[in-house]
Amino acid sequence: MIDFLKYRRFYFLLSGLVIVVGLFSVWRFGFEYSIDFIGGGLIEYNYQKNTEPVKELFKQYEDLSFQKTNHGFIVKGTKLDKKKAEQLDKKIKQKYQAKKKRFELVGPSVTRDNVIKIINAALLSVLVILIYIALSFKSWRFGLAAVVALLHDTLILVGIWSILSHLFGVEVDVLFVTSVLTIMSFSVHDTIVIFDQIREEEKQGTYQDTKDIINWSLNLTMARSINNSLTILLMLSALIVLGGESIRWFAVALLIGTLLGTYSSPFIASPVYYLLVKKGK
Repeated sequence: MIDFLKYRRFYFLLSGLVIVVGLFSVWRFGFEYSIDFIGGGLIEYNYQKNTEPVKELFKQYEDLSFQKTNHGFIVKGTKLDKKKAEQLDKKIKQKYQAKKKRFELVGPSVTRDNVIKIINAALLSVLVILIYIALSFKSWRFGLAAVVALLHDTLILVGIWSILSHLFGVEVDVLFVTSVLTIMSFSVHDTIVIFDQIREEEKQGTYQDTKDIINWSLNLTMARSINNSLTILLMLSALIVLGGESIRWFAVALLIGTLLGTYSSPFIASPVYYLLVKKGK
């Protein structure tokens, strides 16, 4: 039997360092927000040729983003007004003969009120999860440990996104918010599988010591958790490589979250539950 709990201090230290680095990035650099949050302009073009040369052109425009579509490409930016759009359109038509399909001035679809509602909904979900798991497993320690793992995954994903935003200009948009909520659900699901095994082992009484019960439960569920996550990772990897620009970073966020959920359930949630039981005794 592998003693997973033996290295719990290392797990906590590693996660703590990653969270601190991520939160520092959030404080120091913040995020790049899409027009979904702060509004802007959008131009869509029909273009059947190779879009890579066009994409290279837009690298000199730091305030504009380029997105490939099935029939061409989309240019958007928070500071793209009508005057700038006309200048840009003239340049693209002369150099690439691309045909403009539409131009729109987009207002922010995710307002401050919507963001507050999303945060409140997430906090309410955390509270409900805590209560549900505590009642289902008849112990508040299970619920608290699951919530700690959930917050662990969320904080690390947000921190990593801030770093990606600073280094590569990756934007926070509606799809990223969707990915965060999806990962919260996945994290709890994986944790419940392990906790259910721990509860069964406690009932059977094969081992009397809590540490042995948790280690044995992790040994029984580890292969299943890894195999389950691998199927998701393979699908998301295919989306990242073969999918379009519009969903690529969404798939990246889900991939990061899946890895975090696979890690946090055995290496964060389970050690936290062990420490809570140990402290209670």
